[in-house]
Amino acid sequence: MSQVFCAHLDDLAILELQGGQPDKLLQGQITADMNLVTPEQALPGLLCSLKGRVISSFEVVAFAEDHLALILPADNLEAVQSHLKKYEPFFKTRLLETTDQYQLLGLSGKETPALIASLLGAWPKSNYRQAVTDKGLVLHLPGPLARGLVLLHRDHEGFAATLDKIKSLTAAVPLDCWRMLDIQVGRAQVNADLADQYLPQMLNYQALGAVSFKKGCYIGQEVVARAQFRGQVKKRLHRVHLNTDKLQLPAAVYDSAGKQQGEIIQTASDRRGELEALAVINQKALEENDQFFANSELTLKASLLNLPYDQQARVALHGAEA
Repeated sequence: MSQVFCAHLDDLAILELQGGQPDKLLQGQITADMNLVTPEQALPGLLCSLKGRVISSFEVVAFAEDHLALILPADNLEAVQSHLKKYEPFFKTRLLETTDQYQLLGLSGKETPALIASLLGAWPKSNYRQAVTDKGLVLHLPGPLARGLVLLHRDHEGFAATLDKIKSLTAAVPLDCWRMLDIQVGRAQVNADLADQYLPQMLNYQALGAVSFKKGCYIGQEVVARAQFRGQVKKRLHRVHLNTDKLQLPAAVYDSAGKQQGEIIQTASDRRGELEALAVINQKALEENDQFFANSELTLKASLLNLPYDQQARVALHGAEA
């Protein structure tokens, strides 16, 4: 049995920024520090509203110095593209959706590094490092096991053969399995359903290397910085287990007195058919309660699980303070 699992990431889109100064365009708009993005180094990033709420999450990758791309939830593509397109003329950059030019795959498992290196010619060895080859792009993402997001060029002459080899050497899994990996690493995907609701810190994105507090101004920066430095983040993202196989979202989190203390924003099925979830919960309630529930009848327990990072941390992917 294959030790590599493969999911088709049909919920994602690719928005490319080609030519001119795409890094400078993005530097004034998103939370990530574009001075750190290179053809070897990607970053997670966010587009926020003027009120500092996250409109969309994405990965920022570089094909070349003047050729960048955002890999983002497909249902947020129009909103992000419409916002950034206003700045095209100032930076002589073209914004193009190129999703149909690639096959997006998520590979995970013990043998992932060896498989990707053999088929695509490279495996970046640490989180958010990337490699660009003639066949496409590979991005190393955090996970309990090695995990790679792969963009295969459909116009490469070896595309069909490479895709066939990946299919034959991996075990196909549903998209839900890839979402489970995001939940396990405590990373919320901000799609259209979650847009404009949460500060980056409420989703722990400052602990994931997605927010720079040194780069200067961007849309929503003043609100995000004030929340960070004045301790105004009253809710944070937590990982929970639910002893059920389905839950209609959005769902509330209740304390043992039946008072709503947060929201469950994403779920995925574990190997037992039960759910793991990401929930944004009131921090004060966590100090005062040791039990939470996912229904108002208080019959569905939401058990807190560990996250692989410090929720209060301020992290840059290069190891320095963000």
